[in-house]
Amino acid sequence: MKKSPLLGALPIIAQALGRQRGIQVVIGGSRAFTDFQTITMPALPPDDRQTAILATGYIDHESAHIRYTDPACPKPSGLVGVLLNVFEDIRVERALSQAYPGSRHNLAALIAALEAEKPVAPDPSADVIEQVVMGLLALLRTQVLDQTALAATAAIMEARLASRLSDTVWNPVRALAFEVQSARSTQDALALAEAVVRLLTQAASGAAANAPVPAEGDPDTADENPQDAPHAVSNEAGAAPLTVSQVQALTALMATTASVPAADVGACAAAALNTQAALTEAYAVTMANYESPPPCPAAHALLHEVRAATGVLRRRLAHVVQARCQATTVLGRRGRRLAGAALYRLTVGDPRLFCGQIDGEALDTAISVLLDRSGSMVSEMMIASRAVLALALALDELAGVACHVAAFPGEREGLMPLKEINERARHVAGRFELKASGATPLAAALWRVAF
Repeated sequence: MKKSPLLGALPIIAQALGRQRGIQVVIGGSRAFTDFQTITMPALPPDDRQTAILATGYIDHESAHIRYTDPACPKPSGLVGVLLNVFEDIRVERALSQAYPGSRHNLAALIAALEAEKPVAPDPSADVIEQVVMGLLALLRTQVLDQTALAATAAIMEARLASRLSDTVWNPVRALAFEVQSARSTQDALALAEAVVRLLTQAASGAAANAPVPAEGDPDTADENPQDAPHAVSNEAGAAPLTVSQVQALTALMATTASVPAADVGACAAAALNTQAALTEAYAVTMANYESPPPCPAAHALLHEVRAATGVLRRRLAHVVQARCQATTVLGRRGRRLAGAALYRLTVGDPRLFCGQIDGEALDTAISVLLDRSGSMVSEMMIASRAVLALALALDELAGVACHVAAFPGEREGLMPLKEINERARHVAGRFELKASGATPLAAALWRVAF
């Protein structure tokens, strides 16, 4: 039998992550996306561990961009823009991990899940731009962000790029890429991308300038394999010259105008979440949105009526709480203080002569009360709203208890706050004069209240 969706914690975790990161997260809809202010998540299966990894990682990745990426920074086209995406992803995830250490685990788990679903290493015959971008991505995520799921891929791609571009070109690019650890802004990441492109441009220019021109009819040069022949002299003393294939790869890299979709971690995670949402749409439950409080007219008559009818409730609640909080004295076989009134027990062979104490429970509790104001409550709405107000008034008088009251559905099918945690019920009693209307989205409302 399928678990109840109310047992799932994923929407609560998603909302909590967004609140901790200072980002608004909306649960609902058909797809995952962000508008650089809000992260919207689709309705997801509540008890699926793999989906939880994708969701929390996606929220952290996009939160990092919302917090640390400057949207006003221009994004160039071509190779500079592609490299900027790589360096900015590494920079913002590293910054988020420093501010919120728990995000490091979430992001590493996301990368491991995406790698297990579709390895990032491109086919050896793929375009050189894809090879370079995925190689840098795997290398930096492994060694800068400690995302060890890509360690094997990083080793493969490093060896492949050293051959494809030559050590003369790849090693300086590799060393320069690690300067992302010093980047403090999107502008710094852009400057780093431009520096890498300048380095590659110099290598390409040097290869073209030093290309040997074979003499016509020269049998020695005509018989050489053009793909393996030395084609350019390296700028580094003693370094091996580039071959024709390496120069061609470098030239193609500099001329690229294509993007590398596989390098966009946010897009890959969103696609995986959208797939999960499509598979579970029939029984996934969303979290109700939190609406603005309704008007609060004066309600002196209502307040007097409820207070008069619930005095006994308030007194009984106070007695129950006091009984739970008081320390209890018990007799034991050992201790440091004798119970004088219990010495008679020696005559009957009862060794429990020492006083002990069991501390009462500390009262530090938050309570959420949810009021159903759907159409089925038309005949009971008046008594239900007064009962909830009475409970809120009683809880307000207990030291160490915080109470929150909401009604569902709201005006826009969300959750209507009647009393916030930091409000007193007597000050907002006018909000409890409600009329019943709408459907009964109980699961979505319970999830929001739990959060």
